[in-house]
Amino acid sequence: MTTTDTPEIHPINDAASVHVPILLGPIVECLTEKLVSWVEARDPSAGGRIWLVDCTLGGGGHTEGFLDIIRNNPRLANCVGVLAIDQDNTAVERARERFKADIEAGRLDILQGRFSEMADEVAARECVGLLADFGFSSDQIEDPERGLSFRADGPLDMRLDPERGESARSWLMRARESEIEEVLREYGEERYSRRIAAAIVEHRRGKGIGGTAREFADFVSRLIPQPNRHTRIHPATRVFQAIRIQVNDELGEIDRLLQDVLPRLRPGARIALISFHSLEDRRVKVAFKDRDGIFHPLTNKPLEADDEEVRRNPRSRSAKLRLAERT
Repeated sequence: MTTTDTPEIHPINDAASVHVPILLGPIVECLTEKLVSWVEARDPSAGGRIWLVDCTLGGGGHTEGFLDIIRNNPRLANCVGVLAIDQDNTAVERARERFKADIEAGRLDILQGRFSEMADEVAARECVGLLADFGFSSDQIEDPERGLSFRADGPLDMRLDPERGESARSWLMRARESEIEEVLREYGEERYSRRIAAAIVEHRRGKGIGGTAREFADFVSRLIPQPNRHTRIHPATRVFQAIRIQVNDELGEIDRLLQDVLPRLRPGARIALISFHSLEDRRVKVAFKDRDGIFHPLTNKPLEADDEEVRRNPRSRSAKLRLAERT
């Protein structure tokens, strides 16, 4: 596949969502490039649809990109659908309203749940493309009730699905000091993990871990030596990343996607995975190159947002896109 001359996609300007899809052009091109040939090769009596899977629906930008291609090609409109998945109930309900016409037309099916839980759903359909974006949507980051941002006055929660698992505050209140230190060191690559873990345990013996996400970020920042506080990133960034990964079992989710879901795609299916830090990207890289020949990488190195996209959407700066084909 090529990454030049990518299709020009114009997502719906949905006032209820502030999320901007990352690397939309190359992803839509890769996953829709073979759709016509897939349709033409099918047995005319087979019926039903072939499916593209958006494992991380979020603000709906990538799903809209896929649907735009399907709606505007008569050969695809009645033969191809999008299966969109998200564990965030707010995102699911918003998308069901936004894409009501596509759902009624049978072009879109939206399910709530973790993408790692969808292996049987993928196996039951003829799935010829899959996208997973391992980042958080801007809608989630900007929602103070999530506690994902250091600027938020909301509770210290960090869960994608508030109905499952335990909040960040709950975990910090019960975890052993050694466990907190290990999570900060391994998941956040935090240089001062030992100091911060000890301070958290000492603090919870007194006042406990309370307050807002912003107050916790300020608490962490004061533990960082003065010369290291004034850098390009907020001093609490690595701590928030580590706790968020722990609370949502993000790396476990990725491992289960790679091991249990992707092998159930049809041979020849296209795969697009977006990572935002080395712990994620390393897993994808190893799976694509070493997984017993199940996947064939389509790019030698991950694709990254160009200067124009970074200017329009600064959160795309750290995104790395790896593309592969199910062999």
